[in-house]
Amino acid sequence: MLVIESEKLAVEVLPEVGGKIGQIREKISGRSFLVPPQRPYCTIPVDGDWLKHDISGMDDCFPNVAAGQHPDAPWNDVRLLDLGEWTHGAWEVLKFASTDIVMTMMGTVLPYTATKTIRFVNDDTLEIDYVVENHGDTSFHYLWSAHPLISVAEDFELRIPQGKLNVRVFPPDGFRHNWPMCRGVRLSDEWIPRHTTLKVFITGISEGWCTLLLPAHRLKFTFDLETAPVVGVWFNNFGFPSGGKEAFRCIAIEPCTSPSDLLDDLPAAAYPSIEAGGRAQWKMQLQILRR
Repeated sequence: MLVIESEKLAVEVLPEVGGKIGQIREKISGRSFLVPPQRPYCTIPVDGDWLKHDISGMDDCFPNVAAGQHPDAPWNDVRLLDLGEWTHGAWEVLKFASTDIVMTMMGTVLPYTATKTIRFVNDDTLEIDYVVENHGDTSFHYLWSAHPLISVAEDFELRIPQGKLNVRVFPPDGFRHNWPMCRGVRLSDEWIPRHTTLKVFITGISEGWCTLLLPAHRLKFTFDLETAPVVGVWFNNFGFPSGGKEAFRCIAIEPCTSPSDLLDDLPAAAYPSIEAGGRAQWKMQLQILRR
């Protein structure tokens, strides 16, 4: 585990555990914002099951989220791992300093190199920058989604910039929902029923930000709508993991590239692609302030 710090925040990074952020803490109060470890940290094997390992903290999902097939030849006979292959294996550290860390990994299913930079841009704002270079002879489609499991006790408010906001439930339920209402729940500030989970994608956002308000803090995610035009939100009200005693409560705010967790769920135009020999680059910021 490596720790980068600002005057206000400390961030634990685990290169050996899929390069994830294990925890974000406010120094003055000791408040931890992410779901804590549920099992001992360890490297998930390339062919391992994410659900059988620690599921806490903040992962990045690439080139998919839910397990499924890649739609592009010559990889369409390969089954993609649950939560994507970035969560499996270890990342190599290229640089580590007190306020930033740079890591890299090679693709196992697709021919690419990924570089992730995590750094403080000021005392209350963390920036994560991503670069993926395609070393293959053909282009490939991909998904990227942030996956921060934010601990939420009771009260919350989720603010989304105004626009023609639509809500797509995943897996799809065949209905059209308008933010913030979905299945009789006002998702902006009401919990879904206890012992359940709900994944939604919000499209039609007019500006690249969303904010989760907690009783004492404000967590604001910012991103470029050109590269991450969708916000996924996963509500978990003690519905996951299944089985009862291990279940916890969290909300995952997930800026992402497409309104699905599967690469073969929507038409090809709904997913970004990287040309042969090309690269894709995007970034996200998380600002944490006291209210």
